[in-house]
Amino acid sequence: MNQTSADIEATSRGANRNGGLWALGNGLASTTLVSYFAQSLGAQSASVSWIIAAPKLVGVLRWFAPNLLQLGFGYRKTSTAAFLLSTFFLLLLPLCAVPNMWPSATAAICAIVVCWCLYHLAEYFGHVIFIAWLMQGIPPTIRGRFFGHRERWQTAGNLIGYLFAGTLGAILRNAFEVDMRWITYPFIAVYGAIAIGVSVIPLWSIPEPKAVAPPTHSLWDDWQHWSGPRARWFLLYGTWFSAANGLFSTLLSIYPYRGLEVSLLVPLGVAAAMRLGQSLISRRVGSTIDRVGWQWVMITGQVITALGPVMFCFGTPGYIAGNLAWIAYALINVALPIAVVDGRSDRSAAPPLALYFAWTGLVFAATALVGPLIADWFVSTADRSDPHAYNWYFVVATLVRLSAIIPLLMLPAETTRSK
Repeated sequence: MNQTSADIEATSRGANRNGGLWALGNGLASTTLVSYFAQSLGAQSASVSWIIAAPKLVGVLRWFAPNLLQLGFGYRKTSTAAFLLSTFFLLLLPLCAVPNMWPSATAAICAIVVCWCLYHLAEYFGHVIFIAWLMQGIPPTIRGRFFGHRERWQTAGNLIGYLFAGTLGAILRNAFEVDMRWITYPFIAVYGAIAIGVSVIPLWSIPEPKAVAPPTHSLWDDWQHWSGPRARWFLLYGTWFSAANGLFSTLLSIYPYRGLEVSLLVPLGVAAAMRLGQSLISRRVGSTIDRVGWQWVMITGQVITALGPVMFCFGTPGYIAGNLAWIAYALINVALPIAVVDGRSDRSAAPPLALYFAWTGLVFAATALVGPLIADWFVSTADRSDPHAYNWYFVVATLVRLSAIIPLLMLPAETTRSK
């Protein structure tokens, strides 16, 4: 696709508006919200782990996302349909807790997990197609700045979503008796679904390439993209980091609810502050990537974000500080799509994107299902009301995440520049 300055401007404008609205919905209907929803119905650590892991587990199917383009509907219609389908599944979430609709609380929690999975699967399909579309509309020389700017819009949308969800959650929490507080969470999720549905409107202002179908590909062909030295090391990084996050994800969601006993406003409030920080630095991050490449940007982000869990050892102030350390996720988020497709032609960007996110999602899901065993080994269920019982868990989580920089350090220097 030959990009004119007007095309690039239209692509940037539409992508940013889409990103802001989508992130608003994502901030409203967050994993934290759904985790609180399930726990309000009696979910224990294993169920919370399924809420975290199951969407990633089904996410392996996103490898088939590029095949949808072979249907001939194009990038715009295909990504729009996927995002609207994700909206539909999110709107089903309130039905999971309707009284007398399910035979037991366990059945209701299972329904939550199923809806949550289907919502994410449709979203994953839309995301792969959409990012591949953007790769054709944005020249490689300015992709760092483009994704940095889009990240700013997304973090701003997340920030507003988190603040709205946290504030509304705190208000409604006090309006209901304890046994009826579950109503708060699906009510907020509906607002999130509406925002995600509206986010497809800006897609129709983005120029679309005429040749929409990527080259025919097989799983073996896609794996060949990862056969070079730098590609293998980068895939190892993605595998390592996903495993580290999965193994030590369970108690990160349980800690504020059980250990600190704080309302939904606290985790969503600090998440909003984190997103604000990411919004402020993301554009500068993108410019840095265009200038010096993505390797050291990702290494810096990895080191800082790895320190987050150990800060949780210091109670509520530490929990807040640890979340603020995750502002550095902006460095990883902006660099990641550029790193994944580095060296690929614009038209063949979809398969490596699909395969990378499918594989790392599968690794995260598999390890997250082991997470409850690790959580129980470090902190027994009976001790989870004691914040200090979590300390060794957080220390080990930090060390494992920090070790993920090793593959990034091994990347051949001459191949890590943004192109």
